[in-house]
Amino acid sequence: MANVTDPVIRSLQGSDPQNLMEYITRQKIYDSRFWKEECFGLTATDVIERAAKSLSCVGGTFGGVGRPTKFLSLTLKLLQLQPSIDIVQAFIEQNDFKYLKALGCFYLRLTGRPQEIYEMLEPFYADYSKLKYRDVNEWKLIHMDEFIDELLTKQFCCGIAMPRLPARVTLQD
Repeated sequence: MANVTDPVIRSLQGSDPQNLMEYITRQKIYDSRFWKEECFGLTATDVIERAAKSLSCVGGTFGGVGRPTKFLSLTLKLLQLQPSIDIVQAFIEQNDFKYLKALGCFYLRLTGRPQEIYEMLEPFYADYSKLKYRDVNEWKLIHMDEFIDELLTKQFCCGIAMPRLPARVTLQD
């Protein structure tokens, strides 16, 4: 039952939050060794510890068979748990673990309201910390501001389709 969203969790966009990830990607995550050994029975605070200990890159799937990164596995776990906005904000505001910060930003972009997404992510345009990005066939070195720009402007990030986000101009009063 580790692959089922808790029934008391609120739905996102009228659906199970896990459905924000494509079916095939979810199945690859469920079949991965990291998911079976490291993500079983985690709580939101355990995800923080696991991310701090095991995340060493951001990215989607890689290799010929499309194996999921640990980053995607922990994102799916967060989609199952649906932590409060305060916990997500703590992920984002801490400065000790850059990949935990990236995980929080990615999760917020998937599940947050447009105004809070812009308010919480735009300050990171001034963050130039380096991130290792694992793409399908290669490794890239990117900066946090590039990752945030990808989250806010692109339709896909880490191989995951991002929910539509209205233009920043339309949200300004």
